[in-house]
Amino acid sequence: MNRHRKNEISLGQFILTISGVQVGFGLLTFPHELEQVAGTDGWISLLIGGFITILVSLCIIKIMEKHPGEYLIDVLTRYMGKWVGKAAMVIWILYCLLGCMSLLFSFIYVIRLWILPKTPSYAIMFLAAIPALMLARGGVRIISRYAVFVFFFTIWMPLLLLIPLKDSQFLYLLPILKEGWMPVLHAAKMSVLPFLGFEFAFILYPYLKQKNSAAKGIVIANIITLVVYLQITFVCFVYFSPDEIAQFVWPTLTLVKPIHFTFLERFEIVFLSFFIFIFSDSVIPYFFSATEGINQLYKKEGWNFPIYILLGLIFIVTIFFKPSVGQMATWREWWGMTGYFVCYAFPIVFLLYITGYTYWQRRKT
Repeated sequence: MNRHRKNEISLGQFILTISGVQVGFGLLTFPHELEQVAGTDGWISLLIGGFITILVSLCIIKIMEKHPGEYLIDVLTRYMGKWVGKAAMVIWILYCLLGCMSLLFSFIYVIRLWILPKTPSYAIMFLAAIPALMLARGGVRIISRYAVFVFFFTIWMPLLLLIPLKDSQFLYLLPILKEGWMPVLHAAKMSVLPFLGFEFAFILYPYLKQKNSAAKGIVIANIITLVVYLQITFVCFVYFSPDEIAQFVWPTLTLVKPIHFTFLERFEIVFLSFFIFIFSDSVIPYFFSATEGINQLYKKEGWNFPIYILLGLIFIVTIFFKPSVGQMATWREWWGMTGYFVCYAFPIVFLLYITGYTYWQRRKT
């Protein structure tokens, strides 16, 4: 356990890092996507998705607390064998890379669409690579400190979105369950996707100083994320009519447009500029998780070679590959489908397997 002492993180850093990974690109588009499936009853689906995520998150903590101080690769190979455990680790690395690329290209697209329309993608990627390199090289402690900074630096942004409530119509929410439970339950499947990021607990747990409080910490992190998404979803649902919100792909940014200052016209540009910090707080941990997974696979600590290689490859991709809106949507769909298995199904199945394996070993003994 002493090997983690240099990178130990506090419970507060653990909470804000996980919630920081979860709160990202979905804030801009999720209310629109949720309304398309469940209408204004989508907030019920969001509550169901948050509850499911909390249960699965507790499964992750239960898995890691059986062997505190060990890395994810150690736990996988202990119960699944050397080769199957390493194969599972490779799947984890590929999942993190898919999440990183999906979020990164979505981030570049939004920046080009709203702020820098004539700036090439590789130039934006080059600027994003500098903080990514610095944070990834710094390790878990630096990434956690950055997450704390981003939380307090951007905490005013969700509060700002309460201003449109003065022109809202709460009657848009009524009647509740207007089309029954089926659309709500159907939307619950997609409502778990904005909570992706809780799986980062697999990486953070060995570095957590107060491991006995990990379960409480991950529940608080998911509740913070749930509150943020609920607030923005509610504001969008009561500000826009059901017909209007279906027309706005970026309802969160549209909420900011009516806010004007005498010295500033397009406030949504300023809002989105600060939103870059929230984006980075989602993208960089996935990039770090991929490089950390490679380090664990090769049993090397503090190895920076994968960071340089992956950053270089991503930069080359942004030069020669310019995905369309449809391709980026497909990537996010693939990432979501992979998340169902890697983040939701695997922790439950693996915990059941560990429980049965441990029981069987005790009976043999």
